[in-house]
Amino acid sequence: MRQQSWIDPFLWTATGLCATVTLWLSVWSVPPGTSAFGGADKVEHAVAYFVTTMLFLLAAVWRPGRGDGVLAPWKWWVLVGVALAGGALEFVQSQVGRKAEFTDWVAELIAVGAAAAVLGWMRARE
Repeated sequence: MRQQSWIDPFLWTATGLCATVTLWLSVWSVPPGTSAFGGADKVEHAVAYFVTTMLFLLAAVWRPGRGDGVLAPWKWWVLVGVALAGGALEFVQSQVGRKAEFTDWVAELIAVGAAAAVLGWMRARE
């Protein structure tokens, strides 16, 4: 059974928008609420990377009702790429006057792993 044709373009668009906002907030702008409580910036990193990674996995790797996507054979490389991009953005932050923190990257890695786990759980349930 094929689901509505608008879902895949929506997922790709949402992925691009989330990735763009994450890039913008990582390099050019300080996200609001960063100092709301201790560790707030880690929560922001985790949420941004979880949502972006989850959308990308659903668009490119697998989603309910469609099955495998165009990057399904490279799922693990997709995850490694997102994780490395997070590390690279931390390095870029250090070059543009922002504070790069290893613990930010750890939060991003946890989020990428959580997105992979959620996708695995979703696949197992279908």
